[in-house]
Amino acid sequence: MSLNSGRGDVPAAHAPRLQGHLPVLDGVRGLAVLLVVFFHTTHLSDQSVAGRVTWWLAGAGWTGVDLFFVLSGFLITGILWEAKGQPYFFRNFYMRRFLRIFPLYYLALAVSFLVLPSLAGRLGLDERITTDGAVWYLLYLSNFYQLWVDTTHPILGVVWSLAIEEQFYIVWPFLIAAVSYRGAIRLCVATIAVAILARVGLTLYGASIESTYVVTCCRVDSLAMGGLLAMALRHPEGLGLKAFPWMRWAAWASVPVVLALVVLPVGPTFELVKRTGGYTAIAVLYAVCVYKAVAVSKGHVLHRFLTTRLLLTFGKYSYAIYLIHSPLDAILRRTVLKTPLKTVAGSDLPMQLLFYVVAAGLSLGLALVSWNLFEKHMLKLKDYFPYGRPPAPAPVSLPESAQAERPEGSARVA
Repeated sequence: MSLNSGRGDVPAAHAPRLQGHLPVLDGVRGLAVLLVVFFHTTHLSDQSVAGRVTWWLAGAGWTGVDLFFVLSGFLITGILWEAKGQPYFFRNFYMRRFLRIFPLYYLALAVSFLVLPSLAGRLGLDERITTDGAVWYLLYLSNFYQLWVDTTHPILGVVWSLAIEEQFYIVWPFLIAAVSYRGAIRLCVATIAVAILARVGLTLYGASIESTYVVTCCRVDSLAMGGLLAMALRHPEGLGLKAFPWMRWAAWASVPVVLALVVLPVGPTFELVKRTGGYTAIAVLYAVCVYKAVAVSKGHVLHRFLTTRLLLTFGKYSYAIYLIHSPLDAILRRTVLKTPLKTVAGSDLPMQLLFYVVAAGLSLGLALVSWNLFEKHMLKLKDYFPYGRPPAPAPVSLPESAQAERPEGSARVA
C-alpha cells in the first residue's frame, strides 16, 4: 500500500516523463469504465454462491466513478501545472476541454430531450423520459437537479459525475495559476479536507445520502487527490513522494476504512462509513493504483494487465461508452433481453453473463461509431489550441515506467 517503492530508485535520466502520454493510463481508464458498466448492467437474482459473488463484485462497480475522478485530477492538474505561464493558458485549456467534452455531451442531450421522448412509448421505455430538467443538464448542473428532484434521469443518470468534473474544471485552472508549488500542495490538501468536513457536516445535519454523493463540494476530494499525486510527482527538486512521507501514512490509514466497506453489509453503518471517510479512503486507494501504474516497469504484472488490448480499447473509447451504456441497458432490458432475466437450469446467471457481453459489446460498438464519425473530427480542432513546449521537468525519482508518448486525455472526459 506504500506510495513509494521501498527499492532503490533508478537514475534520474531513466525517470518517466510525466508530461508524456502513458498508455498504461488508458488501461486505468478502461478499468474504470468497465467497473461502471458492470455495476449498471447487473440484474441478477441468483442466490447461489456464484450469484452472490457476482453481486458482491458488481456492487463495487460504483467506485469506478471515483477512479475516473482521481485519474482526471491527476491528468488535468499535471497538464495545468506544465502549461502554467504559457501564452493563452486559459484559452487553450478551456477550448481543448470544450472540444473533448461538449460535442458528444450535447449530442447525448439532444437525443435524450429531443428524440427519445417522442419514441419512448413505441420503444417501451421509461415514461419519465421527458424534457423535464433540460436546462439543468444544459448548464452542467444535473447533479444539483438530481438532488432537488430526488431521482435520476432514466437515460442521463450517469452525467452527474460529468457535471462535477466540469464544475471542477471551471475553477481549478484559476487556482493552480495563482499558487506556487507549495501552495498547490496546500490547495489539494485543503480541498480534500473541505470535502470530508462537508460530508461529515451534512451527515450530522441529517441530510440525505444523495446529497453527500452528488454535491460537488462533497466529492471533489477524489479529484484533488489525483491533483495531489500529480504535484507530488513533480517536486521541483526531483524528490517525488520522498518529500511527502505523510502521504504513505495517509495511504495506510485508508486501509481499515476500505476494508470496512468491503465487509460491512449494505445498510446504515455501511452508508455512514462510506459518506464520511469512505469516499476519501477509496480515492486514496485509487491514487495508489494510479501511482503504481505510472511507476512500475513494462515487465511488471500490473503494467501488463493495464496494457491488455481489452482495457486499452475500452479506455480509448471510455467517454462515449460512459454516456451510451446506461440508455442502452435500459433499452435492452425492456426489449430484447427483458428483466427479470430468463433462467437456465434454474439460474439466471448464464443470462446475466450473456447480458454483460451484449451490453458491453454494443456500448463499445456504438462508441466506435461515435469516435469515427464524430469525436475524432472534433478533436482535430485541438491543433488550433496547442500547449507550448513545457520546460524540462525536474527528474522524478521513480522506478522506470512505460515510454511516454504525446499526452492528452483525462479519465472519461479528456
